[in-house]
Amino acid sequence: MSDEINAENYWPWGLSVGDLNADGFDDVFIASSMNYPFRYGVNTVMLNNLGDEFLNSEFILGVEPRQGPLAEPWFELDLDNADADHMLAMQLSGCVVVWSARGTRSSAIFDLDEDGDLDVVTNEFNSWPMVLVSNLSESKDPLNFLKIKLTGTRSNRDGLGAVVRLRAGDQTYVKVYDGQSEHLSQGLYLLYFELGDASQVDEIEVLWPSGTKQVVPGPIAVSQSFEVKEKDAE
Repeated sequence: MSDEINAENYWPWGLSVGDLNADGFDDVFIASSMNYPFRYGVNTVMLNNLGDEFLNSEFILGVEPRQGPLAEPWFELDLDNADADHMLAMQLSGCVVVWSARGTRSSAIFDLDEDGDLDVVTNEFNSWPMVLVSNLSESKDPLNFLKIKLTGTRSNRDGLGAVVRLRAGDQTYVKVYDGQSEHLSQGLYLLYFELGDASQVDEIEVLWPSGTKQVVPGPIAVSQSFEVKEKDAE
C-alpha cells in the first residue's frame, strides 16, 4: 500500500504516530538517513489527508532542513601511522578529520510543553537530539482535545492492550493502546484525541485487556487530561 497512499520515503529507520495537525487523523514522523559515509537524508513528516493519502510536509512545517550544521566531525585518522591502511591514505597524508551527515535514528511524539498540541523529540546518532515544538495551539482556536490516562486494576497497570472508543456528537474515534506508537522510544503515554469542533465528549468506552467493557458517560469537558480507572468485576 505504501506507493498507493504516498507513504514511502525509501530511507526509513522507523515511524512515530500522532495527530500532529489536530484534524482527527493520525500523522506520521519518519526518522531517516544513514550518516557516514552516506549523504544527508531528510526526516519525513507525512500528514494524513483525511484518511485518503499522506502528504509530505516536512519542509512546509519547518522540520527540514535541520537547524544548525547538516554535517559534523565524525572521527580522526592518522594516515601516516595507525591508519595507514585506510582507503583515504592513497590520496591524503597526515591527520585527517572525517565528517559525516547528521542523521536521526528514532523519535517520540507527545505534548512536551503541555499546551494541547503534539511535539516531536528525536534521537540523533552520535549527536544532540532535536526538540521540535509545535506552535499549533497558538494559531488554531479552539483546539479541542482529550488526553486519556488508563489505569488498570484487573488488567496491567497502564492498560496496555486496551481499545478506547470516544464518542463526540456524530463522530466516533478509536485508538488501541498498544505502547508501540514510536520507534526505539516511547512517546504517547496518554492517548491523545483531537475532537474538531466538539465542545464535549458524550461517552468513553474502554475494552480492557481483562475482557471487561467499561462505559464512562458524559458530558466530559474537552481540553483536559482525563483518567479512566478500570472497575473491579461485579
